[in-house]
Amino acid sequence: MDMEEKYESVELCYAVHKYSSYSANYVPQNIMVNNPSDQLSRWFTDSSSASMMQPQYIILKLKSLSIVDTIKFGKYIKPHVSDLKKFQVFGGMDENNISLLLTAGLKKDNTPETFKLRNRTTEGLYLPIQYIKIVPLVSWGPAYNYTIWYVELHGRNQEDFIQNAVETINLRKEEEAVRILLKHLRRRRYKDAFEALSRETGVQLEGPTQARLWNALVENGDYKLAEEILEEALNEGEMDWYLSWQPYQPEWRQLSPCSAAVEARLCCGDAVPPALRPRPQDLACADREPRMELMEVLASGAGGEGGEGCEVGCGGACTARPGPRGGHQLVVDTNTGTLYLFGGWNGTEDLDDLWSYSTSSERWSLLCRHSSLTGGPSPRSCHKMVFDPVNERLYTLGRYLDNAQRVPANMNSELYVYDVCAGTWSLACADTAAAGGPRLVFDHQMCLDADTQTIYVFGGRVLPSNTEELVSPQYSGLYAYYINSNTWQQLLADRHDLPAPQPRVSHSMLFHPVQRRLYMFAGQRNKEQLLDLWWWDVGEGRCGALCAGAAACPPPAAGFTQRATIDPDTDEIFVLSGMSKEKDKRVYNSLWVFSLRRLTWTCVYRNDCVTPAEPRPRFAHQLVYDPVRKIHYLFGGNPGTASSPRLRLDDLWALRLERASRGGVWRSVRAALREAHYRELAAAPALRPRALHYLRHDLSAALDHCDPAQVSQFQKLATALFVSPAVEWRAACALSPRRARTLARRRARRTPHADLAHALAAVLGADEACPEAPQPFEEARPPTPDTWDVGEVGGACEGAASEEEEEAGWAARDARVRLYDRLSAYFRPSSVPPRADVADLISL
Repeated sequence: MDMEEKYESVELCYAVHKYSSYSANYVPQNIMVNNPSDQLSRWFTDSSSASMMQPQYIILKLKSLSIVDTIKFGKYIKPHVSDLKKFQVFGGMDENNISLLLTAGLKKDNTPETFKLRNRTTEGLYLPIQYIKIVPLVSWGPAYNYTIWYVELHGRNQEDFIQNAVETINLRKEEEAVRILLKHLRRRRYKDAFEALSRETGVQLEGPTQARLWNALVENGDYKLAEEILEEALNEGEMDWYLSWQPYQPEWRQLSPCSAAVEARLCCGDAVPPALRPRPQDLACADREPRMELMEVLASGAGGEGGEGCEVGCGGACTARPGPRGGHQLVVDTNTGTLYLFGGWNGTEDLDDLWSYSTSSERWSLLCRHSSLTGGPSPRSCHKMVFDPVNERLYTLGRYLDNAQRVPANMNSELYVYDVCAGTWSLACADTAAAGGPRLVFDHQMCLDADTQTIYVFGGRVLPSNTEELVSPQYSGLYAYYINSNTWQQLLADRHDLPAPQPRVSHSMLFHPVQRRLYMFAGQRNKEQLLDLWWWDVGEGRCGALCAGAAACPPPAAGFTQRATIDPDTDEIFVLSGMSKEKDKRVYNSLWVFSLRRLTWTCVYRNDCVTPAEPRPRFAHQLVYDPVRKIHYLFGGNPGTASSPRLRLDDLWALRLERASRGGVWRSVRAALREAHYRELAAAPALRPRALHYLRHDLSAALDHCDPAQVSQFQKLATALFVSPAVEWRAACALSPRRARTLARRRARRTPHADLAHALAAVLGADEACPEAPQPFEEARPPTPDTWDVGEVGGACEGAASEEEEEAGWAARDARVRLYDRLSAYFRPSSVPPRADVADLISL
């Protein structure tokens, strides 16, 4: 049984431990009592952080160590200007060493809000909490003092559970402290102490590859062997972990530009922009506006789909390319790379045309001009469509109807199928609600599990059939449609109080075919903007929350018509935003990546202006991903042009996300090794002829002479041959008593290594230590002296070396240590599991 299921979450008792300030009778202890009708029952600071050097805060001390899951903020019976618009919550076992658990804000209303706190470390271990610190950042009133009305904490404080969590955290702390000591001992060449500590504790700094690299590069100065070790490690995939952390670089390519008619309207706008007047009882749909009356169409000069989409003015008979639209559907056949486009809203009316796009020949093909005339779906927008790669079929469900269209004859929820091979439409289900499926919905999400031939439908706004449903929004739950048996099953009710995702609109849902999980992200329910991320195991029928609100790593801001895709090979979710939900309603596109392995969000692209090399900002667009060819495709959408509010786009773009490749890493590593080897040779006057030969042949071969930066660096390297004479380079040998005393005096003159003490203190005192990346352990070697000094290269030590020679030897070794630190960053730290799958993190 999962630990979270075994131990029940309870309300946690706490006391006010410390606070920054308070005003009059608004003492901090007031937050322990929930009295929303009493204006005096609150903590009210005597100033805001903006007006004081010292930030405002309040620290709560729990009665016992606990795993804190949620924090609830109560409110007054009406909104107050001093309510927290933005705040942060920290926690830890020591009030002086705490971690960030939440960054969020309260809505300006009177509804209490509950936030999920981060209750695990970055490694997935439970984080025991004794102290909770709440830091107000911004109030709803400008430069106003802060108010907290009521705070309630929930979590698990069962003794055996907490004891296990504390022991695990302490063991992890001790392990990291030992790693820091081992690293220090090896760097200072205390080999016996290093081996004894490693043997007694069983802690290893790293695997055998990094140990071989250390011995070859640092101890022996064998650059050629170090290069062979790194090449072998790269070919065996030991640096793939490093590659997975590298940021993406977006590369856009325009496959089909906007038509001439669209470009003209983008440039000049409409002569008389039509007023968008929503009719009474019309529902909001971000992908389209209400239909225009005939006189409005004539006055605005807006044509139908054919007139806008045709560049030659053929009156709609042109079959060269699809017309402009938003609220359409675009899917990809991963077998052939073919795109399929259906329906949408062109600014004036809904469409029912079906198109295919060959990504190999880069040409559009019209499959069906009017699907409704050939047994297919009627014109529609805000619907959803999936492609079955096994049987080569398209499935489409749902649509938006404005008030005038919501008549009984149109209120059935129909599931249509298009057979690509036969080129025919058919009706799979005339009324999904009557068959146990969802009612007629729009702004829902739909995914296909090709292996089990199952379609999953989640969320969406149910089109109201009466006035009561119009006043109180109805949302659709989670349903499964089994293609082979033509049956429906409800998996999650439309309304529930379960620890599961609530039905919503404007969200995203994706299916991971390897993990066999659905992922639901963000959306809107009533007036609440959701920023949570849930998974649903389709095999076991259980679910869990990966992110709830803006925790330690905030998700992208809420926006209209976000589009999401998933790559099952890299376990990454891609989210492309649309229009901002802030008051300014800005139209911009930003691409975020969520790693299911590391549970982190990263923004890799943002565009809020028009540039020739990138698609113009838009919303109500469509984005699909081909996981085989690793390409995203973007089509259509609404540019949000004020002068042409009904204008839609008809351009098609391809997006590749490139990371650093193995070849690029190898070129960088090899160049760094050879440059370091050259500098070491150039530092010894006797070896400078050899250094010059190495520079002209070996180092030159490792550089890209088409890169101006590398050429400039290469030309500067020759100056290393003309520096002041350095001492002769010598190899390692045992110290004589006289040289040992000299070495002791030299070390005494050096600045103490304060970083070691600080690192140990941080690890041993922190609940969630983040020490520097651990280094590889030393392989067992034949007995050698406890300390080494510097002798001649390739030969035995001939007497005592001078202090200057010893300094030069240590300087060369220190340079190799610094190089090793750079190279070791390409390897996975030993504290990181080989593949931190989200399922493993959840079950830890």
